[in-house]
Amino acid sequence: MKWTTEDILSFVNERKYVDTAILPLIPVNFHDGIKESAAMNEFMTIITAELERQFKGRVLLLPSFTYLNEEEIASHTKPLIRWLASLKESGMKYIFLMTSDSKWKQMEEELNEEIVWLPLIPLENLDVTYKKEVITEQIKHLIPLFMNKWQQEV
Repeated sequence: MKWTTEDILSFVNERKYVDTAILPLIPVNFHDGIKESAAMNEFMTIITAELERQFKGRVLLLPSFTYLNEEEIASHTKPLIRWLASLKESGMKYIFLMTSDSKWKQMEEELNEEIVWLPLIPLENLDVTYKKEVITEQIKHLIPLFMNKWQQEV
């Protein structure tokens, strides 16, 4: 389910079945890294939307947690920890933090959550067919990650 009015109405009615949140972590840069920042957003938006589509009814795709890239990553952990606490209080058993910003991996222990880091694959110069292949290949690697996390609890 997506963070849209229509899907949230379904989420409210089916909340007991939706135990997983996907939270994209997206850096924003208005200077030299603006193109890479936009590419990360585009890539993560496509990947997380496809994951949501694959697992519709089980996952809630949240709006991105955005932050200024030029700031120290540690300065963003407290607000993110508040997001995580609120999600857990609402009943989310599984939270997947997804990013192409490798700086988050060093914060995994402090956050007490696994960070799913995907290397950025710039999509802007790929033709549509190859772009779909790249996304499909990424999703093939991510599906077992979700399934394994869910099966650990069984």
